Amino acid sequence: MFKRILIGAIFLMSFLVGVLAVHIYMVTKPQKGSIATITMSRIDFPHSLSNEEGIQIKSFLMNKEGVKDVRVNFSNGHIICLYDRKRHSPHVLVEEISQTLKLEANLYQPTDEMLAQSCPAIDKNSITYKLGAFFQRSFQN
Repeated sequence: MFKRILIGAIFLMSFLVGVLAVHIYMVTKPQKGSIATITMSRIDFPHSLSNEEGIQIKSFLMNKEGVKDVRVNFSNGHIICLYDRKRHSPHVLVEEISQTLKLEANLYQPTDEMLAQSCPAIDKNSITYKLGAFFQRSFQN
C-alpha cells in the first residue's frame, strides 16, 4: 500500500514538473508574427489626471503612427504606452507630451534593484522559483 502511494506521488510530481516545463517553454519562445520592436513605457505625472487630461493625452498619443495602445491610470497619474520603438523614443514621447500638452511628464525608470526582481510576487528562495528558473535557463540556451 505504501509503495503504491509513493509511486503515485512520484508520478504526480513528475507530471507537474513536466507541465511547468511545457508552460515555461510556451511562454518564453518567440511568437510567430510578433513584432520584436514593440515596447511598453510608463509615463508619470506629478498629480492624478483629470478625465479631460487623460483623454487628451490618450488621443494625442494614439494619433501617432506606431503607437498601438495607451492605458491611463487617472488616480495614480500615469499612463502605459505600447509603441514601436523603431519609430518613437520614450524620451521624445515624454518631451512631446510636456511641450505640446503643457503637462509635466516624466519617464518612469525602474531601479537596478527593481529590475533584478523580475517577479516581485514570488519568493526567490522557493522551490517553485528555483525550478522555474532552471527550466527558463534550459530553454533559453
